[in-house]
Amino acid sequence: MAKKKSVKKGAAERVARKQPYSGQRLAVVIDRVRDQATRLATLARTLDEAKLDNVVIDGHAMLLRGLNQIDNFIDNASRAVREAKVKREF
Repeated sequence: MAKKKSVKKGAAERVARKQPYSGQRLAVVIDRVRDQATRLATLARTLDEAKLDNVVIDGHAMLLRGLNQIDNFIDNASRAVREAKVKREF
């Protein structure tokens, strides 16, 4: 069976790999991550209070991919801020 060829997307359909972030736009992302951290802490506390040793949760791999993406975003954002500061100083 022949391998299926990928279809090229037009430039209008693609999301730009790099996008500008203002302080306000980044604050929205940070608030969302803080909210998620609060929800996870509440979940852990509920698990402890219920005296459950463990639960089986669907989506484990999805969580790990998401955490890796957040780590990558933080690294890239930190690098972009450093580069912008250095560029501004010169």
